[in-house]
Amino acid sequence: MARGYNASADVLRNLADGTPLNTIWDEFLETIRIQNEKRSTLGDLFTFGVTRRSDTVLQSPSSSSDFEPASEYGVPQGIRAETALLPMGYTFRWFDLAKRMTWQYLADADAQQVQAVHASVLEADNRKTFTAIMGRLFNNVNGTNEDGTPVYSLWNGSDGQAPPEYNGSGPFPAAHNHYLTTGSATLTPTSVEGLIETVRHHGYGDGDGQTIVVVANPLEADRIAAWRVATGAGFDFIPSTAAPAYLTDQILVGDRPSSTFQGMPVTGSYGRALIVESTLMPFGYVACLATGGSNSDRNPIGFREHATASLQGLKLIGGNNNEYPLIDSHYVRGFGVGVRHRGAAAVLQVKASGSYTVPTAFTDTGV
Repeated sequence: MARGYNASADVLRNLADGTPLNTIWDEFLETIRIQNEKRSTLGDLFTFGVTRRSDTVLQSPSSSSDFEPASEYGVPQGIRAETALLPMGYTFRWFDLAKRMTWQYLADADAQQVQAVHASVLEADNRKTFTAIMGRLFNNVNGTNEDGTPVYSLWNGSDGQAPPEYNGSGPFPAAHNHYLTTGSATLTPTSVEGLIETVRHHGYGDGDGQTIVVVANPLEADRIAAWRVATGAGFDFIPSTAAPAYLTDQILVGDRPSSTFQGMPVTGSYGRALIVESTLMPFGYVACLATGGSNSDRNPIGFREHATASLQGLKLIGGNNNEYPLIDSHYVRGFGVGVRHRGAAAVLQVKASGSYTVPTAFTDTGV
């Protein structure tokens, strides 16, 4: 990204071939809008809004008790509720970016050129928040917030925490891990089926208004689209209503999945999961989550903003010159992330051997 001042020498009217520059600016702005929309839509599947520094979350129900044979002369054994509570934090940090323009630049620049600078800031903000969300999803290392409260990843098998039992599933060991590998050089039906079950056996997506979604880049999504029971898969992939026309001698029992889910393109379904394709997913990785839709508090990751409403979102701070506030103006954004529902998502890396490694693009949560 270019840095520094936008000066009068930066004002152009036409390209070398005579194309009006405003045409290019309009295309640039539209491209940024589309890219930002794709990032926001994917990030919204994983997050819910929060302004608290942390939540205290129940980790297990009251201690297990049982009835005993009654004695004719005795009194029943008494019980009392005992619960395990765990503080789960969300990070927070301020970020800023300046858009510096000289008065001579503003005097000569067209509206589209000034808007293009603004759009670049919006793109940087959108990319920063998206990278932080995905970084928290893919990064299996816990952190802390400003209070020293632990900020957790998904279940990582290394912090001594064990998931609570759910409806006959469990007890789970402290080594329980939601960062998985295929153990093979290619994505297999068994590995994706295991990924889906890793989320479901904690109760997420089990008739609670949530939808199980597998998010994959186009390469892995195309591989899933070829899986059939006849060739050894556990389920038949069912193309969505957006799939191109095709010939088959098989009879479909039930309905085909819709072409979109929460604004994301659906290629089809595999077992209990919708398959959502996104070029924003890193190659060699597949994520499964149970989502209640945008901003559902059952989504795995909390997106924290300031408790004061006026300080939430991207803020534009004017420069020191009150008559020309755009000169030396800058943008500020305060936010953070943290996992609240550690079992509501799981990540699978296509890797023949060795342990899980964080994708290069998301090694840092950015906060």
